[in-house]
Amino acid sequence: MSKSFTRALELTGQYAGLIAFTIFTTFPFIWATSVAISEDPSNIWLFPGAFLPTDPGLMWFKRVITDIPFKDYLLNSTIISFWTIIFTVIISVMAGYPLARLRFPGRGLIFIGIIATMMLPSEVAIIPNFVTLKHIGDFFEAAIGYKLIGLNTFAGVYLPTVAGAFGIFLMKQAFEQIPQDLIDAARVDGAKELQILWRVMVPVSAPSIAALAIFTLVNAWNEFIWSGIVLTSRDKYPLAVGMFNDLTGPFAVSTSMVMAGIVLSVLPVLIFFAFTQRYFISGLDGAVK
Repeated sequence: MSKSFTRALELTGQYAGLIAFTIFTTFPFIWATSVAISEDPSNIWLFPGAFLPTDPGLMWFKRVITDIPFKDYLLNSTIISFWTIIFTVIISVMAGYPLARLRFPGRGLIFIGIIATMMLPSEVAIIPNFVTLKHIGDFFEAAIGYKLIGLNTFAGVYLPTVAGAFGIFLMKQAFEQIPQDLIDAARVDGAKELQILWRVMVPVSAPSIAALAIFTLVNAWNEFIWSGIVLTSRDKYPLAVGMFNDLTGPFAVSTSMVMAGIVLSVLPVLIFFAFTQRYFISGLDGAVK
């Protein structure tokens, strides 16, 4: 058997495996999209007929937008995701830089302690965060007459999630890839540590920061359990919570409408990822070296 034939056989196997994996991971979304754009719902439980739209149209999408407060949910998710990204990036950059570039006693132990929190399930923090938010909210309400932070506030949703070990680890690894000569040159020019961080390290690490922003957006956009616990007012629900409550409640009888809601809720993240995927890939490449 010649080498070229063996190589062709290996490539065929690799591509066949990748195509099979792609179909396996995307078929739920393909099915949901097909059902959502089928105005005739008679074939949605047939295989493979359900994967081919029947009487294509946008009727179910229009019903999702008009019958439930979709725009309000979308705005709430955008606000929560925006502030989650901003605070996560700031905290991760501020924590990652000293761990990567400064020398101080206990640096290794601090980093191990931060990484160790990645082993804990997020559900462990629900009760402590809930109790803390309640007391903080009561404090602000008594002090200034307004619950700036606390239960049933947007800040109560995103603040407990912004200091994550993954973001700090990602930024530490990215900062360690930057040549020391660049930092030494800035110090020779009289730059302080914060100036080096924001004027040298951050611009050079832009792809990694973009990757962190994408990861954070996906997590914040799809977050369901914590938002459902903290928020009690329907007008503050993000997409995941609002759509779930409405589409499993009064509109649960319409499978087509549920599928249209799922597609609409995923669409913003897919669009964002499509425009930023090159930063995502290059950012991860720099972080894992």
